[in-house]
Amino acid sequence: MAGMAEIYIGTVLLEKNRWAEKKTPTLRVGEWLGRFKADGFDGVELWANHGGGPEEMALMEASPIPISIFNSYVSFSDTGEMERSHAVSVSRRLNAPRIKYNVGNDPTLWKTYMENLQAWRAEFSDAVTLLCECHPGTLLEEAAEARRFFDEMGMQGHGIIVHPFNQLDTLGGWFKTFGPSISHAHLQMRDDDGRIVRFDRHPRKVREALRIMKDHGFQGSFTLEFTEGTGQPDESIEGLYENALCDFSFLKGMLGN
Repeated sequence: MAGMAEIYIGTVLLEKNRWAEKKTPTLRVGEWLGRFKADGFDGVELWANHGGGPEEMALMEASPIPISIFNSYVSFSDTGEMERSHAVSVSRRLNAPRIKYNVGNDPTLWKTYMENLQAWRAEFSDAVTLLCECHPGTLLEEAAEARRFFDEMGMQGHGIIVHPFNQLDTLGGWFKTFGPSISHAHLQMRDDDGRIVRFDRHPRKVREALRIMKDHGFQGSFTLEFTEGTGQPDESIEGLYENALCDFSFLKGMLGN
């Protein structure tokens, strides 16, 4: 990881309805953009549900900090065409250079996902990179299956997201499989019981993950995805943000930023 690695704040980190059945946003991202900038973040990964209405969109279009990644949850089934089109429109308005996506989990739709993803890719300019979050619960959660998918479809215009603190045992394998195509990392730290905690609770795990990434020549960026307090009964936006800033400072120290 040569040079200064960019670190983004994920707006989903501050959104209490992130996992609700109805993901109605409670966070007005436009009101936070100046604060993100002042606190030193390099960019924002915008949760798709924070697209907001006209007023909110206007604030984000005039953002003092880049909307570096548009975090979409579009479906690649044949019924998802409208939401894919909407994601293209919003990300264009925000000049987002990278778009995160997930494929589905139905093995009978392997080809359908691929064809619809190819068609979606064609709607973006060559300057935009689509980032596959090869997430647990999707067809591409294993490196070998993800490799097979991209070998069939082609890797041009795509990148891979890893979750280094959550997949420490397999992280090296992902890098051996995809190499420089891994261009972004989502960061969250969990205890053995699955509770999300601050990075400084497990410095050895952070150090080891970053070592693996450095050894494999990682040149990408990072998003703070979740932090201590996420999903807890006393969760508050200010409390989460305070913990995110602790994680931000700790990560910068580990990276030598």
